[in-house]
Amino acid sequence: MTQTDMISSDQDDLRLLRESARTLFERAGGSGRARKLRDAGGTWDPEMVHELAEVGVLGVAVPEVNGGLGIGLAAGGVIAEEVGRVIAPEPVVMTIGLSLGLLRRLCPDHPKVAQLISGDTVLPVAWQERGSGGAPGDAACRYADGKLTGSKAWVVGAAGSHGFLVVARGDDGPVLVLVEATTNGCSVENRLQADGSAMGELSFSATPAEELARGNAVTEALSEAISDTTALAAAELVGLSDRAFEITLDYIKTREQFDKPIGSFQILQHRAVDLNIMREVAQAGVREVLARMQYETDPGVRKRLASRAKARAVTAAKKITRDAVQLHGAVGYTDEFDIGLYLNRALVLSAWLGDDTYHRRMWFKAREQEGAA
Repeated sequence: MTQTDMISSDQDDLRLLRESARTLFERAGGSGRARKLRDAGGTWDPEMVHELAEVGVLGVAVPEVNGGLGIGLAAGGVIAEEVGRVIAPEPVVMTIGLSLGLLRRLCPDHPKVAQLISGDTVLPVAWQERGSGGAPGDAACRYADGKLTGSKAWVVGAAGSHGFLVVARGDDGPVLVLVEATTNGCSVENRLQADGSAMGELSFSATPAEELARGNAVTEALSEAISDTTALAAAELVGLSDRAFEITLDYIKTREQFDKPIGSFQILQHRAVDLNIMREVAQAGVREVLARMQYETDPGVRKRLASRAKARAVTAAKKITRDAVQLHGAVGYTDEFDIGLYLNRALVLSAWLGDDTYHRRMWFKAREQEGAA
């Protein structure tokens, strides 16, 4: 098979995967389902997780030998875009990038890998801690003698999860442990975000935990998994931007003022063209990054690529969703119109794992270090 044939085959696989995911989400209710789950308290649907798992969505980046599809990070990006289009609250990106990203690198034969791929369990990753003043602080959560003590903050997917993968301090360095949600000494406080989703604040008091890995390998695997997830979050923002633009375009084509569609006004046509160009540039940039990260082995390069993707996607998503609300006029600010859901989700997702300012700074810093070397 020639290289051209391989590329064509890969594109066909990604197209079929996209169609499968889109069909599932549309059949489940699209963005309307997200509104219902938001109003129910920021939860997500376990049945949807199972349905996605049945078509292999969650295991796209896990090697076949470990029970996944083994088709790489670019496939994860396809799924993330479809998640963004319907602003699905399920922790899909978190599972593909963080949970399975950690386990497939550190303990690929652990039973939890198969359970995550099959959708039988959801295991958010807890690695950040809240320092003085509420800002991220140094790790103080400790693991000793099989028990975990301390706290973790900003845990995506904590509401309704079955347990947690926690990065803590051990006696001789970092350690990754597994904590079941129902274990004594484990408590979860859910805090609602602007889009109605919930982030968890975890507390552990001599909580029994299972050690999965320790040492520098944990730090390295976490850094790699965060890079993966950052790029996947960028893809989710691309999907979100794409759908927000479609909604807005449909609206200005049908909304009439002075007996004609407002889309016929030249100034609005120019704004729509500008937004479309921004959308397409962000989409192309993020997809290119995911394709390169799939085969790149240098952690520094992968981290830099992920920052480039997130910075581009955040800038585009914030601009597109804010302008989309304006182009809807006064009704764009009401909750009954879906476009507001997309703006709120864009703001929350933009802040997760670093916004455009942060990642632009990281990218420039990495390039300067590369030039100095």
